[in-house]
This record gives sequence, C-alpha cells and structure tokens, in this order.
Amino acid sequence: MPLNLFTLAISLICASLSLIFLPDFMLIGWKQTLLCNLIFTLTAFFFYWFKKIWLFHCFIMLNVVVLAFGYTHSFALNLLQQADEILPEKQNLVLQIEGLLHQQEYQTVIARTILNKKEQRIFLNWKAEVKPFLGEKWQGEVSVRPLSARLNSGGFDRQQWYFSQGVTAIGNLKSVVKIGDDFSWREKKLWRALKQTETLSARGLLIALAFGERAWLDQTIWQIYQQTNTGHLTAISGLHIGLAMGMGFLLVRLAQFFLPTKYIQPAFPLWLGAFFALFYTYLAGFNIPTFRAISALLFVLTIQLQRRYYSAFRLFILIITFLLLCDPLMPLSTSFWLSIGAVFCLIIWYRYLPLSLFQWRFKPFSLKVRWILGLFHLQFGLLLLFTPLQLILFNGISLGGFFANLVAVPLYSFFLIPVILFAVLSDGALYSWQLANSLAEGITQLISSFQGNWFSVSLNLSLVLTALSCLFFLLIILAIYREKSLLQKAWKIKSAKYFTLDTNRALPTICKKQAIWGAIGIAVLSLLTAVIRQYHKPVWQLDTLDVGQGLATLIVKNSRAILYDTGSAWQGGSMAELEILPYLRREGISLDKLILSHDDNDHSGGAKAILRNYPNAELITSSEKNYGEIHRDFCIAGKEWEWQGIHFRVLSPQKVVVRADNPNSCVILLEDGNYRVLLTGDAETKNEQIFARTLGKINVLQVGHHGSKTSTGEILLSHTKPDVAIISSGRWNPWKFPHPTVIERLKRHQSAVENTAVSGQIRVSFYPDKWKVSRQRTAFSPWYARPIGLSTE
Repeated sequence: MPLNLFTLAISLICASLSLIFLPDFMLIGWKQTLLCNLIFTLTAFFFYWFKKIWLFHCFIMLNVVVLAFGYTHSFALNLLQQADEILPEKQNLVLQIEGLLHQQEYQTVIARTILNKKEQRIFLNWKAEVKPFLGEKWQGEVSVRPLSARLNSGGFDRQQWYFSQGVTAIGNLKSVVKIGDDFSWREKKLWRALKQTETLSARGLLIALAFGERAWLDQTIWQIYQQTNTGHLTAISGLHIGLAMGMGFLLVRLAQFFLPTKYIQPAFPLWLGAFFALFYTYLAGFNIPTFRAISALLFVLTIQLQRRYYSAFRLFILIITFLLLCDPLMPLSTSFWLSIGAVFCLIIWYRYLPLSLFQWRFKPFSLKVRWILGLFHLQFGLLLLFTPLQLILFNGISLGGFFANLVAVPLYSFFLIPVILFAVLSDGALYSWQLANSLAEGITQLISSFQGNWFSVSLNLSLVLTALSCLFFLLIILAIYREKSLLQKAWKIKSAKYFTLDTNRALPTICKKQAIWGAIGIAVLSLLTAVIRQYHKPVWQLDTLDVGQGLATLIVKNSRAILYDTGSAWQGGSMAELEILPYLRREGISLDKLILSHDDNDHSGGAKAILRNYPNAELITSSEKNYGEIHRDFCIAGKEWEWQGIHFRVLSPQKVVVRADNPNSCVILLEDGNYRVLLTGDAETKNEQIFARTLGKINVLQVGHHGSKTSTGEILLSHTKPDVAIISSGRWNPWKFPHPTVIERLKRHQSAVENTAVSGQIRVSFYPDKWKVSRQRTAFSPWYARPIGLSTE
C-alpha cells in the first residue's frame, strides 16, 4: 500500500478503533512508540541503501502505523494513569462547573479541579441544597473515590462513558461554598432563558434545543421522544447545525438580491452560513455531538472552496480521521457510532438508490413533489439501513418511528428551531418563548400518538433482523440493476408508462458488486453470530447480575427464568429498571417466578417494577408484605417444586412473618441431578447451623449477606465445601464487604471466590458433562472496563 493521505487516515482510524477492545497491557506508550520508530527508521534506511525499495516502503508504513497507535493510545494511558492514582478520601477542593447532567430530583455535574497536583475532571453527586450553574466556582469537602461502575452483559458501561468524557474520579459533595463565577456570554444567555421560561411547560425541551443542556429536560417528555425514535431531535447534532447553516445561507442569498452585482460573491453565503452554524455550536457549548457536526461541516466547506474533489466515501474517511485526530477517544461514545452510522447509511443509500434514479412519465419529478418524496426517500433509507444499528445498540425500536420522524423533522426544522433561535437572540421579544413553547407542546403531543408502538428486541432477534434488512436491500439492488447496465426500458408492468427509471444513471459493475457482496457479507456475519450464540448456550445457567450493593440472581433455562431478589430501589428508580429488565429484554428471557429472600431494600427494592413488567410471574416470599402481585406463594422450609428438570428445595425459614429480615431469608437449594447450587440471601450463621449438616457437597454458593462476617460460617463451609463462592457487593461500599475473615475462611476451604464488585456479572454455565464460570470483567477486558484503583482497596 503506497504512503498517501488515505493510508495515513486509515492508520489513524484503526489505531483509534483499537481503543474499543484492547486491554491496558496492550496499549502502546510514547516510549515504546519512539523506540519502535527508531528501529523501523534504521531498518528502512538499511533497505534503501541496498536498493530494496519495496521493503523500504514497508518499514516506512510500519513507522506511520506505530506512530498513529502511539498517538491515540497515549490519550487512554494518560487518563488511566490519572484514574489509578485517585485515593478514596475526603479532600477540600475548588470546583469549576463545566457540565450540568441532572438538575431535578437530584443533581449531578462534571467539574474541573486539582487532584494529585493535576487538573482533572470529576463526576460529582451534588448533595448540597444549593444548585450549581455553569461557569461557577465552588469550594467544599468532597468524598473522592476512584472510578467504578456496574457491568452486565450487553449493558451500559458507565466507566466507558466516564473515560469518553475525560472524567477520572467520582465524588460526593454535601456542603459547599460559592467563591465566584466567570459567566461567558453563552452562560448569561442560558441564565436569562431559564428565568424567562420558568413557568413554561416545555421549558426543559426548549433549553435543550437552544443550548444543548438537557439537565432540565422532563423525564416524561424525554420518554415520548425516546419511544418514538425521535430522541435525536432533542439533542443538538448534525441536523440542527446543518439547519443553522442553511438559515444563514438563505438569509445572505436573500440580502444579495438587493446588492449590486459587483458585491455578490458566491462564497460569501457559504461562509456566513458556516458562521451561523458555528454560533449555534457555541450556544450548545461545543458539546461532543455539535463539535463533530461543526468540524465535519467546516472541513467539507474548506475542501469545496479549494475546489478539491473527493468521492462521498473518501470524504467520509477524511472527516472521521480529522475528528479522531482531535479526540481519539470518540469511539468510546455511543453517539459517535450513531452519528457516523447514520451518515454512512445515507452515503450507501444515495449512492445506489438516489431519488433522481426514479422518474414520472420519463421525466424527473417536479420540485415540490421531489421535496416531499425526498423526505420519504430519506426516512425509508434510514429505516432500512440504520435501524439494525439502533436495534443492536438499544434492543428495541418504535414501530411508528418512521411516521413520527416524517412529522417531527420538518416541523422542527422549519418552525420550532428558528423560533427558539430568535427567542435566544432577542431575549424573548414578541412572546417568542411562549410561541416556541406552544409549538413544542403541539409537536410533542403529535409525536406522542406514536408512543405506544415500542417493540423490545433481543440481541439474537436484532441480528436476524439485521440480516433480513441487508437481504431486502440486496433484493432492491438486484431488482433495479438486474441487467449489465441500468434498465434500458421502463419496468414491464402496467404502471410502466407512469413510473420509470432514469437510464442515464447506470452504476459501474464494480459498484454493483460491492453493494451485493457487502449486503451478503453483513447478512451472513449477523446470522453466523446468532447461530454461534445459540450453539454455545448451556443446558442452564446461573447469572449473578452486577447490581451494586444488593443481590439479583437469575436461574435461566430455555429462555425462561426464575429471579432470586431484585436489587435496591430509590426515589425515581431501581436496579430492576436500570439493570435487570434491560438484561431480560436483551437476552429474550421471560420470567416465570420471582423469589424474594427477604424484605430489605437491597434485595426487594425492584420487586414492584419486576411484577409490573411481568404480571403473570409468581411471587414467592417468606413475608406477608404486599408487592402488588397477582400470584403469590410462601417460602417455608420443606417446600419443594420442579422447574424444567431443576429441583428446588426450601431450607429456611420455618414460618412466614409479617416482615422478613435477615434471619427470615428464603434459603433454597437447586439440584439438576449433577450439580448443586445454594442461594442463602442474607441468612445468618445461626440459621445456617439448622440446615448445614444435612446438605453435603455443593458446587456453587451464593455467599450470605454480601460477605458479611455474620454469615457464611465455619459449619456451613465445612459441610458443603463449595467449589465456587459468589459474592454480590458494590465497590467502595460503606460496610467494606466482603469481610476479610469470610474471604480467608472460603480460601481455607479451597473455594474460588468471585465478587461482582470486581468481576461485574458472574455467570455459571452448566453443561451435561462440565460447568464453567465466566466473568464480565477479565484480564483481557478493554482498558476502560477493568477495575480502577484496586491497589487502594
């Protein structure tokens, strides 16, 4: 491969993409980079001296590749080093507020401060009564700790999000003193807008569209947009920035009608349109999606004004390279993949199936008809090509999203956004904020009519639908380009005299082959992945989900499950909604029973949410507490039942109580004829002594009370001798579970200890002739997913 602009671009893209999957020990630092560069340079000149030119070019290329990897990896290593140096302690810090994430029932912000004598970004749970604002400086005592996050199969990796935002520590703040502010023009405008829209019902949506700040966005409104596939409209991104440029361009073109010819410059409207787009990006605070959009726009504009020509795909490659040169960590962000995925799908769509391909009565469509059909054409292309990516990322789709976007996109583009920008610039003159609020309410109400059509999709079904989408695209290509060149005549159907194809827009044979083999390749890869996932499924499995300081264990067989405990809940949310329900949907699992070990919040907090989503699931508990269930049974020692060949036997408690505490935990033994699993909840050592002597050897033990020294006593371990002991706990929990004496006791009995705080979700898979333990975090996990600050625990 010759060394040119595009080989450099591909090298940088590959280096940046490697940050998605490489573990930390495989990242290349600057020292290794410079050493390799020196070796490769000397080797290259050695071959040049002996006139081995092709080898000379190979080593020069290797030099470039290593340099690209060193450049991108240095960003990750720098953040990782800073994060690893954080100690869990209280510090008095000066905080500069840089991002407001949530400003309603609770406050979370991103602030810049000095940690370990370095300027770093910290994620703060703001528990003080006063609310912070952008640009303000505060001083207070912060409980700082290293980054940590829950991690379940296919779920949201919050540590990945932290690193994508440049955050290296987490803190809790209860008391704080404001020591100053340094408001920019944008922040002053934001403050005024918040005051002017204080009484408006769609205030959060208006602020999100004007300034890119979603901290005030109402959860109900957000759910309407999220469940209708129109959530992209609430975040300032490429659509909004392109619209701002279009507005600026049209205004200047309008003004040029009144100017003498000598003052009319063709480039001037483009540059002023770019200035409008840049201004809107500034209003949005140059957040990551708007930075990507404005960078791409200015990059394309500069190339066009220099009269350089690149194909759409090559231009796409150059834009991605430019973005990754600015921030190599962009691929860690989901929004990055959504942005480039949408653009790539549109490039493919307009390359092979442009609207100009179709004609009416052998003539192009009129301007008005083309504009209307263009909107349908664009949305259909996104529906066909972009939906698979959305399915894989979000495990669901709105069946009415196509029509919701057809309605919402033009209304936002031509009415709501212009009114909001006018309101910002005029400080709400002519009741513009009120008008914008009425428009936002009307559009949201219109979109909400499509809300009930959300369809959850498992990962396997997503892969199958992706394959079907590619095959459908393939069929369209084959139908239109079914001859060596484009159809020479109209289709041989009755409507041919009306609906025809432009015979002058034939694609080269190689382009058609690229489309055909590309669609086939993606379809085969998707189906193969689904088949492999299905082939490697065990007979049954035990999943201990990572729900922080709590417990949620799933017994899964044949896509059906029994859930033992639900994790905790709090005002406005629960672990069931954040982790358990999404996991069940991703895996395509239906729930038959819910067993609650006892009524403590960290074990039963999400019970109502689970039963609300699975009303036919039977609730089994040792207490009389009502969880809104329809089917109820009690957990009493001696009770037994069979479920898909797995035998369940209750060992404790002896009676039902009004409210079940730790001693009343529902202890259950699972047996399938080969393997035995013991679930203990928070049962204490005095309870263990009652049933331990009759148990015998077990394979898997769910360690009681998250590893507290009040559970998992010597008697239980000496009689059961578990092969694997699984602890469900949260990192940096205030009780410092698991207790060292419990760990020492387990190791003395030669039990392998697994802890969700370190390993994330833990799965035990049972096969006919073997069983194995797998962890979500391993030594080969990506650098951003590994436990941070282990040496400080």
